[in-house]
Amino acid sequence: MQIDEQNGGASEETGELCKYCGMTNCPMHQATDETGATTMPPQSAGHQMAGVPPSIAAGGIIAIIIVSHLLLSRMRKREVKSYPTFNLLKLRMVNWLVRRPGFPMMIQALSIGLFGLVIAAGLFGNQRVNIAPVLTWTWWWALLIFVILGMGTAFCAVCPWEGISSIVSSLSLRSRIKKIGFEFRWPRALKNTHIALVLFIVLTWLELGLDVTRSPSMTALLGIGFVAMAVITALLFERRAFCRYLCFVGRIQGLYALFAPIEIRPGPKEICTSCEGKECYNGSETAVGCPTSLFPGALTENTYCTLCTECIRSCPHDNIGLNIRPLGADLFRKIRFRWDEAVLAISLLALTSFHGLTMTPFWQETVNRLRADFGMGPNIVFSVLMALMIILPTMLFWGTAAVSRALTAGSELRTARIFRAFAYSVIPIALFYHLAHNGMHFFMEAQYIMPLLSDPFGWGWDLFGTADKVYMPLLTINSIWWLQISLIVTGHLFGVVTADRVARVLFADRKQAFRALIPLILVMILYSSFSVWLIAQPMEMRSGM
Repeated sequence: MQIDEQNGGASEETGELCKYCGMTNCPMHQATDETGATTMPPQSAGHQMAGVPPSIAAGGIIAIIIVSHLLLSRMRKREVKSYPTFNLLKLRMVNWLVRRPGFPMMIQALSIGLFGLVIAAGLFGNQRVNIAPVLTWTWWWALLIFVILGMGTAFCAVCPWEGISSIVSSLSLRSRIKKIGFEFRWPRALKNTHIALVLFIVLTWLELGLDVTRSPSMTALLGIGFVAMAVITALLFERRAFCRYLCFVGRIQGLYALFAPIEIRPGPKEICTSCEGKECYNGSETAVGCPTSLFPGALTENTYCTLCTECIRSCPHDNIGLNIRPLGADLFRKIRFRWDEAVLAISLLALTSFHGLTMTPFWQETVNRLRADFGMGPNIVFSVLMALMIILPTMLFWGTAAVSRALTAGSELRTARIFRAFAYSVIPIALFYHLAHNGMHFFMEAQYIMPLLSDPFGWGWDLFGTADKVYMPLLTINSIWWLQISLIVTGHLFGVVTADRVARVLFADRKQAFRALIPLILVMILYSSFSVWLIAQPMEMRSGM
């Protein structure tokens, strides 16, 4: 097959496939000049991207099965007690920068500025041509998962919601020491991730059910709503209760950050033990203690650390490091399993898959059939199917835990305990499918921001000479297909390794651990294969201008 380079891969004479989206006679990616730009009209929403070809999809499923078999057959009993790290604070410039009192505001200034642009454009700009949805959903929301993979909860450190709430509650651009507010204790019954999960479900319903991602004004109002929650929570409660218990972005980051290659950890334990002031937790007259109520001197996981580096600045002994480490370090050493985190992990896997499912022709056919058969409205059908998409995977993994218990009856472990622990093994599967899904959006749609940089409010500006041009996607469709398959297989690989480590924590006997793994690995293969099936479907692209 020959590709018509001048027409971006689509030839009207031969009916060949566009190398960018896989469509025949693609109307979207037309002639470009040497800069990759054209003066054709802006791209519209609703463009469909071809799914991964059957041969590549089948190869991905075969690779998943082979990887599962090879990893299980070569597992040996070994504990991961330590891992190599490199302290970034050994770099003079990094150390100097992080220890500046104004460091938090320095790194939050850009995000606060972009947040202000989204709010202004969303509320006052043209509702058809507007930078707010593209900057928020195509850039920030899509790239966030890639940032987590490389830098853990780094977005928490630059979060504009937290930055604005800290300015309001401390009445300062530099110091984070609180000066106003009631300092109430957060209710004990709500010290979990359940509220954050509910908010994430609500956002998903708004995003996919009401299509708010295409609305500049709704995007702005959602942003205002979250910053209002952050400010009100900061004024009412002690520390950063919003970050720890309410912010679903932070909780998603925290769960995925168990896999991330960056951490904040204490140095020699004896220094922390002998420290009388515990300034890293309590704070001092000149420094803020950990804002998420962690004791950095005993920190062993990334889940609730926001990488704000307050503990580094407040430690009088310079005994806290900002480390680079191997991927998956926390997951492979996990020994405590929480109910709320387990439920969040399964729900995150389900909702991420749900995003992909709603973009397929299969979804639309199902919705139309149910509406015709039962006479229900679109929102009711959507809500019912969304609820099922959350409930069914939870029931599937609960049933898996029940089968594992039956296969290891002599262990006396309850099904609930096995379910709670095994849920952590799906975190890599959810993370890497999330990367595959978001990568498809970003690499196909990121270029939409170029014209909007010149005309962010849709007022007819052309600040940088790009307003009347449309740019090609960052990657061709073939590159995206291989990237997606590679990510899903990689996620499955890490999921199997995590499952094996978790099984060893639950079961002291190696044979029992292996028997318990059998149903879990089969379900993981099933779910990873479902992920491959999803990316093999034609996808309706939602972003546009």
